Amino acid sequence: MFDKVGHINKLQAMVKKLLYILLIFGLSNSGFAQSLQLKFENKLVEHFQKHTWKDVVVTRDSLYSSPYKDKFNVSVSDNYIEFDTTHLVIKNPYFSDKHDDAEEEKDYVKNFPKSFSVIYENSLVTLFENGKFTCFKLENFERNTELENKLNTKKFKYHWIIDNQLGGLSGNSIFLWNGNKWTKFKENFPLKNQPKLFEDNQFIVYGECFGEWGGTVYFFEKSSSKTFFTESTCANSVIKTSKGYNVLAHLGHGGGSAEIKTIPYPTKLTLAKPNEIGKSVNGEALGYTDKSSAFEKKLDFYGLQIFSSFDYQDKVLYIVHLSELTFIAEIKNNEIEIVNPLFFNDLYTHDPITNKYGKYTLMNLDHYGTGLNREISVLIIEGNKITKLDWNENHSR
Repeated sequence: MFDKVGHINKLQAMVKKLLYILLIFGLSNSGFAQSLQLKFENKLVEHFQKHTWKDVVVTRDSLYSSPYKDKFNVSVSDNYIEFDTTHLVIKNPYFSDKHDDAEEEKDYVKNFPKSFSVIYENSLVTLFENGKFTCFKLENFERNTELENKLNTKKFKYHWIIDNQLGGLSGNSIFLWNGNKWTKFKENFPLKNQPKLFEDNQFIVYGECFGEWGGTVYFFEKSSSKTFFTESTCANSVIKTSKGYNVLAHLGHGGGSAEIKTIPYPTKLTLAKPNEIGKSVNGEALGYTDKSSAFEKKLDFYGLQIFSSFDYQDKVLYIVHLSELTFIAEIKNNEIEIVNPLFFNDLYTHDPITNKYGKYTLMNLDHYGTGLNREISVLIIEGNKITKLDWNENHSR
């Protein structure tokens, strides 16, 4: 009887000790999280204070308040998200000193990818000026030469993911990779030398941008090969929900602007004539001629830019540029809540594109002063891990 009681007492003591350790560990983690939150808040307050009028008091609840008609307020979120950020530089393996020393921009930029990178078979697949693919394994960014050797049996001008397969333009034809060889794609495809914004079973979505003269987002219906359009200046990402297609657009002209249009039924937009696509009308984007009103404006801000939208767990997050800082935020009506400062620098891009590939989100970044319209960097988001990959040299600003 004594041994049994002693054994029970020993177990109770061990349980108490374990609970005590867990409590201390929990308090330690809680204290660490609070410390991160406080550091995060202080840095943001300090940054925005430097970029505002001296007589304006900046607080965590009002880092920036819009002076424009469609007002918004920027604050620090109570729900800080701890993203694990990594910054890498990888040189184009086909890098040419001839291009690097070229005086003409159109030749210098040839060391950057020929088309926007995609994700395929857990690799970043990139096409360069010589028409060859380079593949980098996402787990460690080492070359996937086995995949490269399979793919580089043709020379390509542009590439995409089409119906979940790798597709590329070779000559005047599009080919799909079936896992063993390239086969000719016999369906209609609306793109030749521009990236795709979004694809599902019904539509291929893409856009065009004329800067201050507007932009257009196109919905190519697969079943009919008809194309429907509306204004979007300039579309950078599409998220589909039960309410329709949320098209995010931004423009850097003037003080910057951003908008989200929700399009429930794209076939109710204006139908484009084949000879209208990609053209301007009276000096403005075709999108302005859409009078269908088959959309709802979910967001319309002036004075900032929103470069990207992406799904994270049960919410949508945005990559926002304001006051020489690019950060990650949640947007709740007119409240922009910063959840993470990203790299805490002035990461800037002109016409980015964001696409989702399974568990990965890929954001392609261009920068006109560095590579004209070519991709100079990518952001790869997997869960709470964000990797920024720069081509050839460090592009942080």
